[in-house]
Formats: sequence, structure tokens, C-alpha cells
Amino acid sequence: MASKTARRAAAGGAILALAGALALVAAQTNEAVKPLVRKDLLVFGKGEIAPPVRDIFRPMTSGAAAAVVRRAGPATKPSVVVPDPDAPPAFSLNITYVGSIKSGGRTIALVLRGGQTLSVSEGDEVAPGYKVVRVTAEAIVVRGPTGETKTFAMQGDRP
Repeated sequence: MASKTARRAAAGGAILALAGALALVAAQTNEAVKPLVRKDLLVFGKGEIAPPVRDIFRPMTSGAAAAVVRRAGPATKPSVVVPDPDAPPAFSLNITYVGSIKSGGRTIALVLRGGQTLSVSEGDEVAPGYKVVRVTAEAIVVRGPTGETKTFAMQGDRP
């Protein structure tokens, strides 16, 4: 039994010596170990932090419009166009009305178009030629390029 204990002690000592040797070799080969945090990029005490550009938890105001949403020009009377009976339907806009937000006394609609979520209100263009006429909590009305209107009911959970 004494020899078994001695062998265990010798094996433990050999493992410790091997671990120490590996640590010594690693320290010699990797003298310049890069830290996880680059302290050279940290800025300490150099002035005040600038305020955020916008609050992501509030809808955008009329001063900052999304890149995809365009404001319509002055109100013009749509020209009366007689559709060709052989032509496909002129209203080809495909959007999904998913919800609305009341902000500053107006209602902003959230719509899905082409996999992107857009926030639009009355007077905005959803796509070139397609202008939002009315926004309510239940539906959004869009006028097409030839003057026809289409109502999109809100999809999903309703309040």
C-alpha cells in the first residue's frame, strides 16, 4: 500500500511539474499577449458625452422622415383616367397594416411593405404614386396613381 501512495504522489508531482513547464513555455512564446479590452480606445474625462441623436422608444417626428417614406407634394386633383378593360388592375400596391401609434395628436400607421416596416401618416407616400389618405386604429386608406382608393384593415391582434 505504501508503494501505491508513493506512485500517486510521484504522478501528482510529475503532473505539477509538467503544468509548470507548459506555463513557462507559453509565457516565453507569447510575451505580448493582447488584452481582451483595448484600453487605447477608451476615453477618460475628455469633455461631455454628446446627447443621443434620437430616442429609439418614441416615433420619429415630422422633422426626421424615414429614408423610404417620401412626403407628397402639394395636393393636386387626380386626373380622371378611363382604365383599359384588357389592362391588369391599376392598384398593385401590396402592404399589410400591422398597427398604429398616437403621437402629438396624430395617428402614425405601421405597415409592412416588401419585408420592411414603415411608419406613415396622412399625406405620406407609401410607394411612388401611392398616398396615404386616412389613418385610423382599424384601417388605413391609400389612394393609387390613377385616383382609386383601397382600404387596408389592420391585421393581427386587435385591441
